[in-house]
Amino acid sequence: MSSPIYRILDANLNRAREALRVVEDCARFAWNDPIWSAQLKSLRHRLTRAVGNLGIGPELLAFRDTPGDVGTGQSEESERRRSDVPAVVAANLKRAQEAVRVLEEYSKLVSEPAGGAFKQIRYDLYTIETALAARLAAPERLASARLYVLVTSSMTRGRDPVDVARQAIAGGADVIQLREKEMPDGQFLELARRMRSVCREAGALFIVNDRAHVAQLVDADGVHVGQDDLPAPDTRRLLGPGRIVGVSTHSPAQAERAITDGASYVGVGPVNATPTKPTTDPVGLEYVRYAAENIAIPFFAIGGVNARTADDILRAGARRLAICSAIISADDVAAAAAEIKTIASKYPH
Repeated sequence: MSSPIYRILDANLNRAREALRVVEDCARFAWNDPIWSAQLKSLRHRLTRAVGNLGIGPELLAFRDTPGDVGTGQSEESERRRSDVPAVVAANLKRAQEAVRVLEEYSKLVSEPAGGAFKQIRYDLYTIETALAARLAAPERLASARLYVLVTSSMTRGRDPVDVARQAIAGGADVIQLREKEMPDGQFLELARRMRSVCREAGALFIVNDRAHVAQLVDADGVHVGQDDLPAPDTRRLLGPGRIVGVSTHSPAQAERAITDGASYVGVGPVNATPTKPTTDPVGLEYVRYAAENIAIPFFAIGGVNARTADDILRAGARRLAICSAIISADDVAAAAAEIKTIASKYPH
């Protein structure tokens, strides 16, 4: 194999490793995300193993010629600055994909197995790029959400909660929360995995109620906690800054605390009496009006919200509605969700 081929393989192996390390360090230190950190580290090690299929290793260094590289002085304006952490992640995932494609093509001159290994890594990088883009976009997607549906098996009338969630999304739900207070962790984990898959395929945000450890395991978009659950700062510490943390609030003081604790959104309610919060007194429309005037982060009015009460709540200033029984207990879940979404759409953000 000629010297230029060795130089190409060496340069692109370094590019791919460096780019993956940049993204891995974001997952590890910025997001505190053990799942993504481990996956990206594993991918770096797979690169090394793929190079092993070429039958070359340290001797690549003998062909490195940084002073003689005609490309070291070339750069574009876009390469000299990054606007934020998501931009750093996006740029380095692209860089890794390009480098692995070069490795794939030139390794075919040496080893067919190596070319196949690099090809699979490239495909995995495309999957990772899609997943991380969805995660990084979650706060923006939350801001545009109008209909948030809570799914609990006790109110689905014997129907599969995952099918109910699918129908709710078909009717216009932007966010699905899995809420199962009494379900054992193992059963909850399996249900969460299935529901996460449905939400990801349909483009809906997936929120896990309370159980941050399950949210991590299934790569949920976030967690919702109540006043008696794990505090928002501790939940955020577990999930990292890239995920959504929602907090139930029943008063202005609780809302203020949630915001200073770093909540991504708050639930405002229960506006009306609701079977999902039987021990919490309704807060009425006054708190909704307060929220509309004073809460800058997204808030969802919740509690006894249905097609009959939605207009009053929206006229009070809410622009996002969180609903459980009025949708998931309906004969036609998709139609019930669509009706509420239509009502909400009359009140622009």
